[in-house]
Amino acid sequence: MPRIDPASPVQPIAGDEGRQVKDGIGLCLSGGGYRAMVFHVGVLWRLHEVGLLRGMARISSVSGGSITAGLLALKWRALYPTAATTGDFAALVAAPIRRLAGETIDRDAIVVGLLTPGRVSDRVA
Repeated sequence: MPRIDPASPVQPIAGDEGRQVKDGIGLCLSGGGYRAMVFHVGVLWRLHEVGLLRGMARISSVSGGSITAGLLALKWRALYPTAATTGDFAALVAAPIRRLAGETIDRDAIVVGLLTPGRVSDRVA
């Protein structure tokens, strides 16, 4: 295993033996429900505008950030169809997230779930 500086934020964990650290920039999208989902659209949009989003080697996410990351993954090929062209971020990524953010997906499910047999979480899903 390569020697790692003890002051480095990158430290080996069990199972890393023999694995090489891969070059590239990674991006982590946090959780926080709808607010995180919409916040991350802004972050990704700016990274796209300045040409950094295309160069991301990997993206990791949780919770609300995963909604945005998932849509980005679905639209990636349309957003970057060739090395020289770029798609419309506003139409491909921002607009669908904004539409989803305008929906209250759980209100009716909760009311119906409380008044009928079954689990509320099943109705939300």
